[in-house]
Amino acid sequence: MVREIWNTLTPRGRRSLLISVLSFTAYALSGAAMMLLALKIMGDISSRTVNLPKYWRLLALCLVLKCGSNILADVQKHFAGFDIVYEIRSKIIRRLKTFSLGFYTNERLGEISTIIHKDVDSMEMVVGHMWPRMCADFIVSLALLLFLSCLNAKMSLLMLSLLPPALLWLAAGLKKAGRQEAETGNSLADMVSLFVEYVKGIPLLKAFPESRQFDEKLASAARSFGEHSKQTAQNKAVVLSLYGFLIDAAFWVMTTAGMFLVMDKTLPMSHYLTFVILSREFYKPFTAIESHWMNYLKVTDSFKRIKKITEAPTVVEPAVPRKPKDFSITFDKARFAYEKNGFILKDISFHTPERSLTALVGESGSGKTTIANLLLRFWDVQGGSVRIGDTDVRDMDYDELLDSISIVMQNVQLFADTIENNIRLGKADATSGEIVAAAKKARIHDFIRSLPKGYQTPIGENGVGLSGGQKQRISIARAFLKDSPVLLLDEITSSVDPVNEVLIQEAISELAKNRTVLVVAHHLRTIRSADQILVFRNGAIVQAGKHETLLAQKDGCYRRLWERGERKSPPAAGETAS
Repeated sequence: MVREIWNTLTPRGRRSLLISVLSFTAYALSGAAMMLLALKIMGDISSRTVNLPKYWRLLALCLVLKCGSNILADVQKHFAGFDIVYEIRSKIIRRLKTFSLGFYTNERLGEISTIIHKDVDSMEMVVGHMWPRMCADFIVSLALLLFLSCLNAKMSLLMLSLLPPALLWLAAGLKKAGRQEAETGNSLADMVSLFVEYVKGIPLLKAFPESRQFDEKLASAARSFGEHSKQTAQNKAVVLSLYGFLIDAAFWVMTTAGMFLVMDKTLPMSHYLTFVILSREFYKPFTAIESHWMNYLKVTDSFKRIKKITEAPTVVEPAVPRKPKDFSITFDKARFAYEKNGFILKDISFHTPERSLTALVGESGSGKTTIANLLLRFWDVQGGSVRIGDTDVRDMDYDELLDSISIVMQNVQLFADTIENNIRLGKADATSGEIVAAAKKARIHDFIRSLPKGYQTPIGENGVGLSGGQKQRISIARAFLKDSPVLLLDEITSSVDPVNEVLIQEAISELAKNRTVLVVAHHLRTIRSADQILVFRNGAIVQAGKHETLLAQKDGCYRRLWERGERKSPPAAGETAS
């Protein structure tokens, strides 16, 4: 782990870390030097040979060195800590965009949130706080040991007498504590996941007061986390208390034995006082090692969770990417299953010519949305192929594949930013004029202009404050701006009012011109003019053709869907019921 964290740091981060270690070392050594000067002054005063101006100059030099090194160490350690946090978070963000959607079905939102926030923040504590202090403390301890050994070897051995058994006890106890910390971290992730799910589901839970089962599940997760935390704390208390006792005992063994040496006149009093004072500095890293070790175990567990993201398999890129000759879409005997227990799609084959519109219809769970996900390589087929033009999507550069497809979904994702920046997602370097032009085509420009801040109006997360139709038209503006040759539509007029439906249909009609369009349709009236309609049932295509041809097949699945929809749905905007 240490090597991996070191390799993650930028050159500036490594330099800051080294400077902070050296600065903390200088800070500690200057403090030790001041103690030695104090002892020297006391000795000179007793012998009436003190040179105060000389000592004042030395003390002033030590104070300046101590203060300056402390400031430099504090600044540089934060530079190093922020560097590692930035690098790891940036790496995670880059990786998150390269995973298949299968990753997100296995990694829950709460767990990912815990990793990005709590676990990554723990890296800053290690690099910015633990490493500089720990390294500096041990360097100083080594220097003091060498100095004190030259002063009196017997006292040095007494000072070290109980360290080996203390360290062995600590290592054994903290190994067990490390396992408990891992269990506590996992129970915390489970609890956070459930809390996130609970908060997101509050509207539903309020609508169904008999939700005690979920409440108990949440309470059980909280109790589990509490029990793990309590067990870990109890074990740490026993281990660390005995360890601290052994360190203190080592100090008292040395001081007691030293008194006898002084009384036997085999050890000068000045040397004895030097050992008493400097031994506390020598023991400092060993008294702090308990907290350093526990932090190390926590960070090790956090680092393992971070690696679950940074080392998770991403979408496989081709060694030599190919570019399609055109933008037709072909599924050739495509097979796919989300789980190993059965295929969702079974030998699906169809062809959508370039610049044509193909609609996918069928009951929920029949496989329509899966078709769109496979085209986008959110998942890969497990048999057969999916092609754009003459090129398998798996042989295309993944970024180029996504650049060639615009998506307008029923559930619009907007970010807590300005309206302009939400539209700009379609094209990062778009000019203000291009954004306005896209908004006009999406029939949303007049609404945006009516707002006090226009395109600079901030919107809440997921478009809080906007109606469903307004969010849909912002999404359509984004697609206009992207201007991709392939367009994926998930029926987007199922939950909007008649006025917005008319505007959306006008915008979609313009957006679909001269593009290869694949529509996942829920309202059959909106796709009557499609060049091709594919009817899905239980993961297979059971009918294909134009609206009139399919409607004429009295016993066909499409006709049943049509008649069911006509009974349930009111006339579309601009239509009258027949």
